[in-house]
Amino acid sequence: MSHVEIRRLGPTEADDYRAIRLAALRGDAEVFGSTYEAESPRPLDHFAQRLTTSVVFGAYADGRIIGMAGYKRQEGARDAHKAFVWGTYVQPQRRRGGVAAALIEAVLQSAAQQVEQLTLAVVSNNIAALALYRRLGFEIYGTEPRGLKSSTGYADEVLMVRFLSATRIAAK
Repeated sequence: MSHVEIRRLGPTEADDYRAIRLAALRGDAEVFGSTYEAESPRPLDHFAQRLTTSVVFGAYADGRIIGMAGYKRQEGARDAHKAFVWGTYVQPQRRRGGVAAALIEAVLQSAAQQVEQLTLAVVSNNIAALALYRRLGFEIYGTEPRGLKSSTGYADEVLMVRFLSATRIAAK
């Protein structure tokens, strides 16, 4: 496999981000909260704006984007210490080569500069994603029954957390 470069995407890479996001929604529709039909008509400016409100990393091989992972920091007065990981995707032919792990490592390094913890949700039957997140230190803290709904039915979502800071506030 060729060398893979992980880098943060900015608004000037909106074309690349749109391409990989739509590929993810088209190819693995059952694991994402949005749909190809909902996002494909959106203008390029929409994707550029998302790159300013979230931190998104792209994986590149041979000058082409092959994967992505992002996170968004919460904005509330009492929850700004955490962020939500979303949109992790690697093209099927590039899977099992460490690309997803490299993307999540980039997310972890970046997020550690801003927040104390990361949360995420994974469709319960996505065994590979669950294993990856566990390997990278995420812990399961619950399940949301029927977390996603599609025309074929419901999917439960496994809720996971990774603490980035050694400081944890004790429950009172």
